[in-house]
Amino acid sequence: MEKGRSPESSTQVQPSRESRKETIGDRYSTCREDIAELAIADIQSCPIIPDFKTPTLSSHPIVVRTQEACFCIDGWHYIEQAKADGRSTVRCYISEINHHSDTELAIRKAAVRVMPQGGTCKYSELVRNACQLYRILHGTSDDLVLFTHGGARRGAGFTDSRDNNIRVVLANRLGKSPTTINKYLQHGDRLDDAAMESLVDAGATKTFFEAIQAKKQIAIAIRQSEQKDPAAIAESISNEVMQWLAEFQKPETPPMLEQVGEQSPQTERSASRERHTLNGNRGLASAPEIHQNDPDGDQDLPANNPTPTDGPTLTAELKRIGEALIEIADSQESPTPQQVETIRRFIQELAVLHQRLAHPSEPEGSGNGGTV
Repeated sequence: MEKGRSPESSTQVQPSRESRKETIGDRYSTCREDIAELAIADIQSCPIIPDFKTPTLSSHPIVVRTQEACFCIDGWHYIEQAKADGRSTVRCYISEINHHSDTELAIRKAAVRVMPQGGTCKYSELVRNACQLYRILHGTSDDLVLFTHGGARRGAGFTDSRDNNIRVVLANRLGKSPTTINKYLQHGDRLDDAAMESLVDAGATKTFFEAIQAKKQIAIAIRQSEQKDPAAIAESISNEVMQWLAEFQKPETPPMLEQVGEQSPQTERSASRERHTLNGNRGLASAPEIHQNDPDGDQDLPANNPTPTDGPTLTAELKRIGEALIEIADSQESPTPQQVETIRRFIQELAVLHQRLAHPSEPEGSGNGGTV
């Protein structure tokens, strides 16, 4: 042992398992990011994963720098163009990692067009943001073409409809299909900001939004038939959606098998239909069985059902119409012309039913001013 050296100093301290995990986890993590000029001669292509066929939307080449070299994972055409222009440097987005790995480079190249720089968000946030952007774009006086990407193809898909063009901009900028954008907007329709934030806080899922959509559309149609103002409709629909969310999030109660075994076939079918609620299969109420052989839903039209007058019958009629509308909504993406006509007639009948519920007939014997 060397003079002046204590026994403890000769013992090498071994790193803990936790610290080793942290070191391994950080091995290929980005340790530095920059936007800077790089010598073209120092930049290599990254052929482990083939280059993308469509040009990058990035304004600069995206480069990963390791101990060995700089590797372009997206935007190689910028490097080629710089060479053709006789330049010796090119400005790049640079991510630096401490250790070289072909596997890490391959993952980063594949992910650069998939994983957003800031990561992903909740589905409810996608709905909220799409709806807010729609309102912002609807209120701007700027030409909507300014907000699209695509170089010479800016404005592709635009029509004379401003609403359509806003959807085109959102699809272009959010990297979603127009169908998906429409779905986001439908899911957020008539929800006020407070309800939307509550849904985000609760982590409302895509399954929830899809489960309530048909019911929500029916509720909106009823409110509109009552000629309520937009603010009142939004408040009413928002309250209903929050109630549905509370029901949706309740834990399911396991069925009592011994009781089910004693039920008659018809009772079992009724119980099965009762379980088809938001809390049961996370879906929508089952449609009436009379529609099974009638895909257009024309078999149960309002014209064949006289307007009821008593409370229980009114409730039954509301349920019948609601289930029929839900079936139409679930049957396919776009209703047929026959189904559209059926929906129109149902809405008319719903308006009459609402009047019956809101202003019930005076009881017999009350016409002389007496009270009941």
